[in-house]
Amino acid sequence: MQMADARRRHDWNIASSVMALTAEINRDRRRRRKPFKPDDFNPLIRVAAKPVPITVPQLASLLGRPLNPA
Repeated sequence: MQMADARRRHDWNIASSVMALTAEINRDRRRRRKPFKPDDFNPLIRVAAKPVPITVPQLASLLGRPLNPA
């Protein structure tokens, strides 16, 4: 099963590179300033969400707990 997954990843890497190149050639630079990357077209790439900065008082209010500075 590992070889099949590796082959699928390899095929998607090639296909997404071709799609990114095609999209980049046709990109209107005034409408989309950011260039396309192969990761934009690869469904196997998981994009991690950026953590939201939060303060201790905000966290306490979200948890419904009083803040006891000790």
